[in-house]
Amino acid sequence: MDLISVWEATANEIKKRPALMGDEHSDVVIIGGGYTGLSTAYHLQKKGVKTIVLEQKKVGFGGSGRNGGQVLTGFIHKMSDLKKSKGLETARKMLKMSLDSIDLISDIIKENNISCDFHRNGQIIAAYKESHLDHLKKEQEVLKRDFDYEVTILDADEVPTELETRFYKGAYIDTNSAMFHPYNYALGLAEAVERNGGTIYEKTEALKIERNAQNKVIVTTDNGNVIADEIVIATNAYTTEKLHRTIARTIIPIDSIMIATEPLPQELVETLIKKNRAVEDSKNLLYYFKRTGDNRIVFGGSGRSANRRDENRLFDNLHAGMLRVFPQLQDARIEYRWGGKVGFTREFLPYIGQLEDGTYFAYGYAGHGASMSTLLGKVIAEKITRNQPEPNPLEVDELRPIPFHSQHARIVSLMKYYYKFLDSIS
Repeated sequence: MDLISVWEATANEIKKRPALMGDEHSDVVIIGGGYTGLSTAYHLQKKGVKTIVLEQKKVGFGGSGRNGGQVLTGFIHKMSDLKKSKGLETARKMLKMSLDSIDLISDIIKENNISCDFHRNGQIIAAYKESHLDHLKKEQEVLKRDFDYEVTILDADEVPTELETRFYKGAYIDTNSAMFHPYNYALGLAEAVERNGGTIYEKTEALKIERNAQNKVIVTTDNGNVIADEIVIATNAYTTEKLHRTIARTIIPIDSIMIATEPLPQELVETLIKKNRAVEDSKNLLYYFKRTGDNRIVFGGSGRSANRRDENRLFDNLHAGMLRVFPQLQDARIEYRWGGKVGFTREFLPYIGQLEDGTYFAYGYAGHGASMSTLLGKVIAEKITRNQPEPNPLEVDELRPIPFHSQHARIVSLMKYYYKFLDSIS
């Protein structure tokens, strides 16, 4: 599934970059031209470390240019669950990291004058059922008591102060989350890398990675090689076994799809999502949606298609879901449909670290990559320059393959049926 996204269609000027031709030398070679790789390059270049980024397609081609534009606090797991699994102090550090990640994005945007419609108006989690609202209320209590963190709960009769819909039974509001035009942020970050002296090659696939007798990394491509001291793999859900078998077997790519309406009357979008917040709901197979700077509604959900007929069915189902939430959009034309891959690890938490072969990595953001990937790129840069201030709670010492990884497509399909059942009975 590779349909044009509303983000690409409404992007700032898209710079075409050359492919690698011949041999190049660098301090660090980075594979992947998304947020993680670009942030790593940006922060290394700021420290005077020479970088080369190799991107198989074009900057922002993957999840970085296709996501929902929601820059969210937290993780896919509730903080109450992370408190139980990781301990309170580690969970507190993780919450702080998620807040720091949004601050970092804001700072980069301001420092580099990136035009990407960044707004920090907060996030709504809309309760699909009354039982979900009860869980959100309990989470609010834990956040206040154990994390000194304030969120707001709305009962069903208060939802219209935020969303013009009867579909939800309540809502949870976190005012620290943000939104942006995801592709324009990727394009702006790439230009910031280049202004600081970094090099980005597009249409350049890394075919082989090896080390020579001097322990230099050699990345082979179709038309040349990059020789470097260090290597970073930042391909997330698009990592293949051909590129790096160990990393590929520890990540599950899950498809997510989105639709975008035509530009709508400003009065209508301001009525539907009154305070211009990012929205997701509480279902396992969730919907997520937001307003855009040109007064569209973008609306997303999960989806994996095997053929064109199946693809059309998934988009039609997503459109029907949007109309259940906002029947006011019945006559709105859908102008763009697209999809992308979201990376999940075994724990549904991001991984960052360095393998025994020297490879640095960060991936597996589980739907929170728009915020966390920029920060983890900075952390990789700090690790490479031996300037990491403190241990990172997301760092892993060993990558263990996910069982039955070769059957992940079939397993994901079964899980989606299971989650759909849970949504129906919860």
